[in-house]
Amino acid sequence: MKKILLLLTLILTFSLFGCNLFGNKSEPTYPQVDDSAKLDFSKLQDLGLQKDDIKLNINGKTIELSTPIYLDKNRYYFCLNDLVDKLSGSLEREEKELKINLLDKSFNINLSQNTLSLNSNNYKLKKELISQDKFYYICFSDISNILNMYTRWDIQSKTIFCKTDGYTEDNIIPYKSKIDQVGFLRLEDIDLTTLPYDKDFLDKIRIIGNYLYKKNIPYHIAWIPRFVSPPNHIDIDPMTRNDFQNAEMIFTLDYFTMHNGLIGLHGYTHQAGNEESALGVEFGHKQPSTDNFREKIKKAIDTAKHLDIPIDFFETPHYQITPEQNKIAEEYFKILYYPFEDKGRNGIDLTKPQLSPYNKSSYYISTPLDYIHDNKIENSINVIKNADIKKMGSLFFHPRLDFSYITLSNDNGIPSYTYKDDSVLKRVITALENKGFKMSKVTDIK
Repeated sequence: MKKILLLLTLILTFSLFGCNLFGNKSEPTYPQVDDSAKLDFSKLQDLGLQKDDIKLNINGKTIELSTPIYLDKNRYYFCLNDLVDKLSGSLEREEKELKINLLDKSFNINLSQNTLSLNSNNYKLKKELISQDKFYYICFSDISNILNMYTRWDIQSKTIFCKTDGYTEDNIIPYKSKIDQVGFLRLEDIDLTTLPYDKDFLDKIRIIGNYLYKKNIPYHIAWIPRFVSPPNHIDIDPMTRNDFQNAEMIFTLDYFTMHNGLIGLHGYTHQAGNEESALGVEFGHKQPSTDNFREKIKKAIDTAKHLDIPIDFFETPHYQITPEQNKIAEEYFKILYYPFEDKGRNGIDLTKPQLSPYNKSSYYISTPLDYIHDNKIENSINVIKNADIKKMGSLFFHPRLDFSYITLSNDNGIPSYTYKDDSVLKRVITALENKGFKMSKVTDIK
């Protein structure tokens, strides 16, 4: 009987501990993993930022998100987990890195360094992810850049229509310079208006920016931070207005900086009194006050800082400025993208960036090729064709001249466009390339 009891005890012991005795190990420990499909989005706490009720349509499909969309300083933030979930992707976290598969793209985000790794390329995200527990919010400028989105913003329905891999123009051959003489291209009077004729303004200048990016041509954006039209009772100040229209403007500036563009301040409002922005004279002999000049420069700089827009130059509206105002401008900017006329027109250096005789550190950049006149297009292009290459190949261009060459379309929610090869800007670029100018950034000046 004792032998039977002993045998039963041994059998029970083996049954309780046999898994360990026969070599089975305990469950392995893995790094922390976030599986967006398993997250309960109802547990996401409020981020304390302004929410906005907008729609997001990607490749013809409206994305029904389970999480709020936030708008902070005129940039939209979307829950990355939610996007991954709704678009049947995957998201995993290992230590300080997110590994993401989304719409046929695989990329990693280093949370501690705020860097993205995609297709063997590493670069900084525009804005850090906002994280809360296992949820991550990403700036729309960044996710749009990652997915190479072509976007169209519809103010009426507050919908952003997106097409991934949307900027796919073919047959764009990169620009090749032939000589060492520098050239500079500036896109003039970039502002946010609410006037009917400007409905597609931002969409079309992004298309122009994409073309220049693919041509490998640096370009400069003359940005008017605050649009004012007193006769129409319009005052669009992005410091005080946080809304869909301003968000598209900031998204557009982000797009430029991510695609070979540099941003400069083109005054503050580019007007005075009852004038409309981009039409009026803000400084110079008609508005000679140095106190007013300094105040407006500070407001423009503060606006850019508030919106996290990098500023690389200043351009006075209509090239109007007094010597006293120039000296103040030099306190704030290294690059003054207009001619130095304080000693008369004969004192302008057209051959190279001109070192200031005042502070000996700021540079003035003239535009010997002037600009493309809307009623003298052929004459303006001929000026480039016959240019003296001893002078800089520097000019400015109003993007509206190309708008009639850009056709926007929408196929069941999928936005697309065509950009004609005989557009004014493309002909300008051809003329510059035939002359051989080395198209450069103003920040390349030593």
